[in-house]
Order: sequence, then C-alpha cells, then structure tokens
Amino acid sequence: MSSKKRPEVKKNSLTPIIIGSVIAIVIIFFAALFILQPSAEKNFFGGEISVKGDMLPNLSVNFNRDCVFFENFNYCQQLEPAANFDAPIILGTDINGNQISTDSEEPKILLFLAHWCSHCQQEVKTIQKWINENGNPDPIKIYSILTSINSNQPNFPPDKWLESENWSSPTFVDNDQDGVAKHFGIRGFPFWVIVDHHGKIITRLSGSYTAEEFQIILANTLQHDKNEYSDHH
Repeated sequence: MSSKKRPEVKKNSLTPIIIGSVIAIVIIFFAALFILQPSAEKNFFGGEISVKGDMLPNLSVNFNRDCVFFENFNYCQQLEPAANFDAPIILGTDINGNQISTDSEEPKILLFLAHWCSHCQQEVKTIQKWINENGNPDPIKIYSILTSINSNQPNFPPDKWLESENWSSPTFVDNDQDGVAKHFGIRGFPFWVIVDHHGKIITRLSGSYTAEEFQIILANTLQHDKNEYSDHH
C-alpha cells in the first residue's frame, strides 16, 4: 500500500511580522503619550513636586464654611468627609528652588492659591499683614500652594505676584495638571486644609476670611490640637 505524503501546509510567514508591528506601534503610542503628558514630578516651572498619601474625597458644595466659628472645629468635623484622615504629604521645591516638605510634627495650614483669583489676592494681603503685625503663628506652620496656573490670566507668573506681596510662607508650585490640588479635593479658591500635629485632617475650608476670622481659625486649630494631644497622653 503506497503512502502519499500529505502536502505541507505553508505557514503564513507574515503573521509574526504583523503581530510584531502591531506591538511596536502600541509601545510607540504609549511612549509618545507618556512623553507628551506633563510629569507629575515636575511643577509648572520645572521644579520638583510630588504628593504621598491617599487622595482625599472632594469637599461638598454644601459645606458650611462658617463652621470655623464653632469651638474646636467640632461642627466642621461633622461636615468634613475627610475628618481625621491622614493628610497627604507634599514634597518639592519652593519658588526659590529650596527643598521643602509638609512632613513635620506640628499643626499646619495648607493654603491653595490661584494667582488670578481676587479673593486669593486679598487673602494673601490679609494674612501677610497679620504676620507682619503679630509674627508667625507658632506652632502653626503655614504653607501655600500655587495652583490653577494660567499664563493668560492676571498676576502671571504667580511667584512674582507673591514676591511683590512680600509673602513669607513656604510656597509649593503645582504641576500643569493641578495634581496636588486635585489630590486634596479642593473646592474653590482660596482653599484651606487644616492639619493637626499628628498629620490628621482637621477640616478643609473654601473662601477668604478677614484678619479677625483668621485669628479665630488659628485659635480653634490650637485648641483642637491641644485636645487631640491630651487625648493621646
């Protein structure tokens, strides 16, 4: 019985080439996308900026900013979805190129500012005037974060604006994507994040306050922090 050879099936030699080409195109596409995206590690002016920690939930549009006038921020904490969360830590270079960080064991206020915002402009004047007259509000440390930067808006560049106001608080610069601001769930400008010395969120606030109201915020921050310290000792 004669055996016939089966005709060899010629494999499609083009298949590996096509698959390889598709993979190469995909890799090139994502590499180009990565290159074109602003780096989260670079701030708007090319300095360093990064955030460590979980992203905070957005502050509600119905948040009552007058809660600051209630003793010890108790009312604020009832309204604050991030109350007692670990505050994300900001690291980077300030507007003068110096390395700074919010990682410190002291109560602090993180103040998010937009250079084009008239309320921010007034708040900078108000707070700096208070500091000039009263000194730094030790042990509370104030940090500012320049965000929502737009070269087509007033007071650009924002670092020159703060210099013109003789702003004395350490200042970070956000990235092109407003990544730091989004991480803290901001709602409007100026935006305040008040943190106790354990690094926990006390409350966040939106809008500007008078010098007298600023003093109340400082007093309530110290009172809350003192109570927290007593509870842990």
